[in-house]
Amino acid sequence: MWDSCDGMASTYGWDEPTVDLAFTGGGTDAQVVAHLKSALRKLGWTFDTANSAPTGPWYWHRTVARNVQGTVQLLGGSAFSPSDWDLQATTPPAVHPVTGC
Repeated sequence: MWDSCDGMASTYGWDEPTVDLAFTGGGTDAQVVAHLKSALRKLGWTFDTANSAPTGPWYWHRTVARNVQGTVQLLGGSAFSPSDWDLQATTPPAVHPVTGC
């Protein structure tokens, strides 16, 4: 989306492309995370152990273009009944990002 944080013409640019997937169930936290680790690894994503907590959130990263880092974040889990999950993938825009934020 073409956007600006402050409405000034000089700060307009592209927001981060984002994919957001919400789902319910899928097993225990460990089962869902293990499944995503396997599936995302096959797509070139690396699990980020340094920033992921045992009870979430959980993170993956991947270089998507010209050393631009994409991020996948998994939120939710068994703390909710039923288990609600939110999987979000984002990457910086390829050209002319929003500035002034």
